[in-house]
Amino acid sequence: MTALGRWFAERWITVASPAALLLGWEWASATGVLRAVFFPRPSTILAHLRDLALDGTLWGHTAPTLARIGWSFSLAAVLGVTIGLAMGLWRRLREGLDPVFAVIYPIPSVLFLPLVSFMVPAGEIALVVTSAVTSFFLIAFTTTHGVRQIDRLVVEAATHYGARGWRLFATVLLPGALPFIFTGLRLGLGFSLIVVVAVEIVSASRGLGALLWLSWQVLKVEDMYATFFVIALLGALSSYGLAALRARLLPWVPDVGDR
Repeated sequence: MTALGRWFAERWITVASPAALLLGWEWASATGVLRAVFFPRPSTILAHLRDLALDGTLWGHTAPTLARIGWSFSLAAVLGVTIGLAMGLWRRLREGLDPVFAVIYPIPSVLFLPLVSFMVPAGEIALVVTSAVTSFFLIAFTTTHGVRQIDRLVVEAATHYGARGWRLFATVLLPGALPFIFTGLRLGLGFSLIVVVAVEIVSASRGLGALLWLSWQVLKVEDMYATFFVIALLGALSSYGLAALRARLLPWVPDVGDR
């Protein structure tokens, strides 16, 4: 059996479930169970998506969104992993930041846009910083938990054999926390996409969020669903892409979400 065949045999339900959803939607729209004017067939949407790609409209809105996701996720990842590791290592820092995180984290990220605009130049920088807020908290939380769940007996044994300071961190603490860090990165990347699209709806003229909002305002239903499809595809690629990277870098460790 080929590698592709083995993958499909192991994960056929991953392909079958969205295929069944699309086939059911196609049938319901074709037979009138769903009103085609509001729920066009997936085949019609895909054909329209191709037209948007050929005339440049799709890339003109997708490229700004991808750039914003890249910048916001990078900012959240660097700060989230750094602060999360520090909180996991130092109890006093964790005790000091926990109440601050508890107050700020539940606030929807998009609501920070006006406040962020007071502190950084309005426009792209404010949009990127705002989009990074929720992802930062998710990555910091999971990283902190990753450090704290390491067996203290392992740490004590490593210390007994001379691992201290940077050596202890590099050989015990960081490797032990990596599965949780990757889980946080996977969640953070997904939320970066969500928040970027939400912020684009309220503050951008270009981007998938802006295209989605404009399509709804003028009832260009096919444009709206085509944008949905692209956002869904980006979400799936980002999630499964990071999962594949984790499996390649840490093949001996099961994903935290699979335990």
